[in-house]
Amino acid sequence: MGSCFVLRRFQSTVLGLMLVIPLATLAGCTGQQTSQPVASPITNQPGSSGTNATAKRLAVVLPGVPNDQSWDQAAYDAAQALKAKGVDVVVAEAVSPADAPRVLRQYADAGYTTIVAHSFNFQDAVFQVAKEYPNINFAWAGGIQRTGANVADYDQPFYQGAYLVGLVAAKLSKTGKLGAVHGFDIPVCHAMGKAMLAGAKKMRPDAKLVASAAGDWYDVAKAKEAAIAQAETGVDFWIGCGTGPVLGAIQAANTKGGYVTSYVGDMSSQGPKVVAANLIWNLEPLFTKMLEDTAAKTFANKFYQLAIPEDVIQVEVTPAFKDKVGADTIKQMEETRSKIASGEIKVPFVPK
Repeated sequence: MGSCFVLRRFQSTVLGLMLVIPLATLAGCTGQQTSQPVASPITNQPGSSGTNATAKRLAVVLPGVPNDQSWDQAAYDAAQALKAKGVDVVVAEAVSPADAPRVLRQYADAGYTTIVAHSFNFQDAVFQVAKEYPNINFAWAGGIQRTGANVADYDQPFYQGAYLVGLVAAKLSKTGKLGAVHGFDIPVCHAMGKAMLAGAKKMRPDAKLVASAAGDWYDVAKAKEAAIAQAETGVDFWIGCGTGPVLGAIQAANTKGGYVTSYVGDMSSQGPKVVAANLIWNLEPLFTKMLEDTAAKTFANKFYQLAIPEDVIQVEVTPAFKDKVGADTIKQMEETRSKIASGEIKVPFVPK
């Protein structure tokens, strides 16, 4: 997404990227735009290609736009990867919670047997429509283990990747003071900052963390203000929870100096001189598992928790920073990733 579009979208009044605050959990963003689904043409009819083919029909409903380099694009890219492998895929973008029931019904009526509603704010719509279509499977980005006979929930264990980011932070930070800027200090976000600190302490025991919440998922100005306040205390490396907080941290790093990691996507184009690492959310294995469970009729009441062991959570050093981070640190990141994947290292989840 171009930077002008990013800033324009983030300045609009929108619901949070990840949650309804009282429920204190992560969720997808929701825009104010009129939600006309932008989707691939519906060409197949229910059951026209047999049981296995019908089970491989995936609809993905996005709360935002598919080129945000973050939350929405992660889901869009996964859907397109499956489409390239022969899965019948359709995507709707910029769908509001109020319009979500209509969009979900549209895809259920068209015979899409696995429908992913990629936002916490689609919770009510999913459970409402799922009752009307007991033979269609729905999934939502709740992360709170709320499921049903034909409803799955999926987690966002970004804290595992944040632990690896801590190794990069320990290498690049001159002061040893690390910053975490959250949209809100909810458990998923809190855990990201604490996990980054835990990873950094493996290389730099004197590392410290300064955390603050901007109070908004999209207000870049508020996030920048919070990050600059942290910089004035010595912070020179940031992790963010929410797309707006990361964009604000990037602006602060450009102004005050320091480095930033992307949020569940490659945001390096937003700050090529300061974005040192990308925390990637690879949703293709998750969506693939959902399709497999639909075909095997094992979808009921699933709570999907796919992370580093399943290659869903990834961390990469951006090309511009590989020399500065160094081969030794990159090697240590890979070794640590392998130990997390095998269970030898248990990344702490610190929700508060």
